[in-house]
Amino acid sequence: MNITHIQKIYFIGMGGIGMSAAAGLAKEQGFEVLGSDAATIYPPAKDVLEKHDIHVFIGYSAENVKQSKADLFVVSSGEDEKNPEVAWLLSEDISYISFAELLYELSKDKVRVVVAGTHGKSTTAGLLGHVLHKIDDSSFMVGAVLKDYDTNFYSGQGHYIVFEGDEYKSTFNDPTPKMHYYRGDMLVLTNLEFDHPDMYQDLDEIKGEFRDLIANIPDDGLIIYNADDSNLADVTYREQGRSFTFGLHNSAHMRVTDITYHDDGSTFSLQNRLDPDNTKTERYEISLPGEINVYNALASITALRALGFQPELIQQHLLTYSGVKRRFDVLLEGPIIVVDDYAHHATAVKETLLAARKRFFNESNLKSKGKLWAVFEPHTYSRTQATLPELAESFNEADLVLLAPMYAAREKGAHVDITDNEVLKAIQVNQPSTRLVLDKEDAFNILRKEAKAGDVVVVMAVGSFNRLAHELAEAFEE
Repeated sequence: MNITHIQKIYFIGMGGIGMSAAAGLAKEQGFEVLGSDAATIYPPAKDVLEKHDIHVFIGYSAENVKQSKADLFVVSSGEDEKNPEVAWLLSEDISYISFAELLYELSKDKVRVVVAGTHGKSTTAGLLGHVLHKIDDSSFMVGAVLKDYDTNFYSGQGHYIVFEGDEYKSTFNDPTPKMHYYRGDMLVLTNLEFDHPDMYQDLDEIKGEFRDLIANIPDDGLIIYNADDSNLADVTYREQGRSFTFGLHNSAHMRVTDITYHDDGSTFSLQNRLDPDNTKTERYEISLPGEINVYNALASITALRALGFQPELIQQHLLTYSGVKRRFDVLLEGPIIVVDDYAHHATAVKETLLAARKRFFNESNLKSKGKLWAVFEPHTYSRTQATLPELAESFNEADLVLLAPMYAAREKGAHVDITDNEVLKAIQVNQPSTRLVLDKEDAFNILRKEAKAGDVVVVMAVGSFNRLAHELAEAFEE
């Protein structure tokens, strides 16, 4: 592709969070940008597109692409030949690409840092991108909206660009994981578990993609990975000469020695063994709660130290990072506490509830002396079925659980081999308080009636429930 010959770019499925970031970065670099999506675009992508004044056709129509006069078409992984705009491109034999391929073309002249893993990608990529932006005016693209920027990307003049590396397919007929197309010079690997069962048969298949990702970085590239994750250790063991590790529980180049959790975040010390002849203890503080965010911060710190940035400079900017929206996003702190979160994998659910327990129910916090509610919307039939044993054990930190019907997402219309009642019964084995709700309104009414002052409500949803936390915050704030 010769990007210099491109003037106008049309995005099909622009309402996706990654697509909206790619569209924004393209517009920032001087391209004319427009696109389309279904009848409704929801925040946060809706807010990003509006903020950057990007035109979106609501509803798909072949006429949109016919009349666009675009030089390049970008298709979301969630759209296929059933979309009339994609169908028209196919009928006219017009080529198209994924947003990951476009982002590579827009970033060829920078050092590309790819953050990949099953959990923590958005927070880690956001934190690393934020610090590099503050230090070097570097760029970033994250699959969530950063609170400090109110957008999911930044286009700067610095040396680096940070990408959130998605292991899902690039387009409906290109199974290449998007993370491959960024062609990272540095990889930051947070963790590795089985996910996306609609694309991967098992954990070994995902491991194979990560091995390929590692094998394709340049000879002078760097790999930063979590030493506490045995699956990552398995795919990186041949790369000891160009890898740096971080961890809490195992020997690592950057190992945490103690952690203090407090109302405003976490403070921790770590031993720096990047130079084996000069072990140093460094102290850091972050404004993010829970062990999961210590891991996210540690991944970013290790990458920054490997790049040569000093602790004092890193710490200066760590505390100015407020996180990303829908990742432990506290919307209300009284009379009840309402937390909005994107957790949809079993491990993320468990860690999110553990973070809530440590933050809001510790001895120094007088705000929360009630119950911890978990509201959870399972995401896709295939993921729910494949991870049900782990999911069933993820709610032990909660006192009360409201389970929503499964959200089909891209599997709408697919054959279903699992029911909502089966999910309910599996969770009730470990958490008998779990109740199945009919819909978002049913959950809202139950919480409006039963939640008491001092209770904490953590809403973990991706689909139709993703506005519940905001509606609760508004209702209890009145």
